[in-house]
Amino acid sequence: MQRESKLFAWFALALGCAGILLGLAALLGGPLHESSGTGCKAICGLSLLLRELLGESAGAWLKGLLLLAAGLGFAWLGLRV
Repeated sequence: MQRESKLFAWFALALGCAGILLGLAALLGGPLHESSGTGCKAICGLSLLLRELLGESAGAWLKGLLLLAAGLGFAWLGLRV
């Protein structure tokens, strides 16, 4: 059981680091690519909604903050397991 939990922890930590990097890239003005997938439908949908209501920069900030929060959550989970 210990081996599986370590594998899950490393996977969650790697996923969290990727989310943190993607969130920082979006916050620092990187290119906003619209990819497909269930996770992106939620994050991209919220950022598109805010982009339509408040402008392009507000949508970019929301997408960056959501990706950063998800990355921090996964990284925290990887460190706690």
